[in-house]
Amino acid sequence: MKFLLFPGLIFAQKNQQIDILNYEISIDVNDSTDRIYGSNTITLKSAPYLKESITLDFIQKDDTGKGMLVSKIMQNGKQVSFKQTSHHLIIQPINQAIETIHKLKIEYTGIPKDGLIIGKNKFDNRTFFGDNWPAGARHWFPCVDHPSDKATITFSITHPSHYTCVSNGKKKTKTALRNNKTTTTYSSKFQLPTKVMVFGLADFETDTLSHPSNMEHINFMFPEDKTKGTKDMSIASEPLHFFESHIAPYPFEKLYNVQSTTRYGGMENAGCIFYDEHAVTGQGSMEPLIAHEIAHQWFGNSATESDWSHLWLSEGFATYFTNLYLEHKYGREIMNEQLIKDRNRVIRFHKAKQLPLKDTVSKYPLQMLNPNAYQRGSWTLHMLRNKIGDDAFWKGIKAYYNAFKYKNASTAGLIRIMQSQTTLNLDHFFQQWTEQTGHPVLSSALGQRTGKQYLTLQQKQSQLFNFTLEIQLKGKHGETDNIIVFMTKQQQVVELPTNFNVESFQLDPNTNLLFEETN
Repeated sequence: MKFLLFPGLIFAQKNQQIDILNYEISIDVNDSTDRIYGSNTITLKSAPYLKESITLDFIQKDDTGKGMLVSKIMQNGKQVSFKQTSHHLIIQPINQAIETIHKLKIEYTGIPKDGLIIGKNKFDNRTFFGDNWPAGARHWFPCVDHPSDKATITFSITHPSHYTCVSNGKKKTKTALRNNKTTTTYSSKFQLPTKVMVFGLADFETDTLSHPSNMEHINFMFPEDKTKGTKDMSIASEPLHFFESHIAPYPFEKLYNVQSTTRYGGMENAGCIFYDEHAVTGQGSMEPLIAHEIAHQWFGNSATESDWSHLWLSEGFATYFTNLYLEHKYGREIMNEQLIKDRNRVIRFHKAKQLPLKDTVSKYPLQMLNPNAYQRGSWTLHMLRNKIGDDAFWKGIKAYYNAFKYKNASTAGLIRIMQSQTTLNLDHFFQQWTEQTGHPVLSSALGQRTGKQYLTLQQKQSQLFNFTLEIQLKGKHGETDNIIVFMTKQQQVVELPTNFNVESFQLDPNTNLLFEETN
């Protein structure tokens, strides 16, 4: 996700009572009102300690007239009792046996307050787009709205026939009905978190891209942006191929890249990525955004963070893998330029707010959409790659993904797998870069004594860091020499082992360290 901060924070929490196995969601929409008519058949397994009821996340209709009202819940052909609160649906199932598979059909109606955005695009045409991150799904279907509870999904959307419907998974059926309406059904066999379960409806033009396995890969754009969208999104095959060749085969049934009205720059919905409508310009500037969202298909959608504190496993990975793609296509210099921009963003953010990468401090997921999760997460992967080497890094990435694909991952899980790829002890590296706040703040000065040259290096930040620092030494006549310093103290004085007079120097000439330079 390319982020955009906005108000209306909602905290999505784990539901320890149940495990959702599958959602079968039917939604009926129309052009005369914003009211939706829904049903959701949920297959779930109750936890061993479930005593009396099942609680789902679901936003009730409020005084504004927005929200959902449940009319009926059925279990095995029998009606069951329930209660709605402002944020939850509490169900009393018939069978209370522990560790039992329950199948509940919930019928409801209402106008979504959030999550499913019904409105108009920039061309004043009506559109419908799911926009769930982080906890918007609960606004339009009952669910466990947390990344730790993943499930398979089927969407059956009944809609005016002039719209094209896009969604997660594979398109199963498209059935014409009376009154110029159509039901389009998509189904995904892969377990997904609710944050990336969506459908979209709009008038679209399409552009089909080729894929070696004949997987469906289609770009969708508004008709008025057909030429611009075709140009901007045609690049999508390139990052897709890079990630498939370096991580693992693409993890979902198909890939749609969709121009939409998402509030984010891009939203990585599984197999059905939504891009901000204004990102389509015809100037070919979408490549980094497209690469970022496609990287999320592996990191965030397939290997999903187990809780919000591990968000960097999604956003930091997508940010760094975008940089890796740029390095692959355009060279290390272009990647370094982006890394320097990213480093500056981390430094500026840290001056305003101090957070560890594994963010147990922020109260709400939306507060975590910041340079800490994105750019600091990316930089941590970059420094890990430099520490253990390319071969171990890529082996570790593949092993990490294969261990957690279609499952939930944690920072500890990543550390365990990366440690298995190297004889180096990574405990301190991960402790200081994921648990500790801040970064090295370095001052440096040249000096001479007894005919020898020295460089004095000092860490100015409050918490000590251990790290490897490369320094390029420069002489009057163009001489250069690079030295490596292992920083383990607050201040270190380094004798310069050169056969020329050093007139200047550069810290970290190859852009390998997240640090701040000061006087």
